[in-house]
Amino acid sequence: MNCKKAGVLISASVDGELSASEEQGFLLHLSECKECRVEFDDAKKTKLIIQEKIIQFKAPDALIVAIMQLTSLNTKEPHLYE
Repeated sequence: MNCKKAGVLISASVDGELSASEEQGFLLHLSECKECRVEFDDAKKTKLIIQEKIIQFKAPDALIVAIMQLTSLNTKEPHLYE
């Protein structure tokens, strides 16, 4: 694997989206390439910082019910293109 390909895979690896074979090739490259390893480590740190800063809120139950009802209605109506 070259640095260009590894650079494309960094984000996917940080997010756990690589297949086993892709991850294996990517990690092999990182073991041999200091520049890509530093870039990968920076990407992991950035993701951790973002996760720490995100504030998650639970939607009110009434909103969840309303959305589910709308979704249910939309799936029961015939589509114009059918």
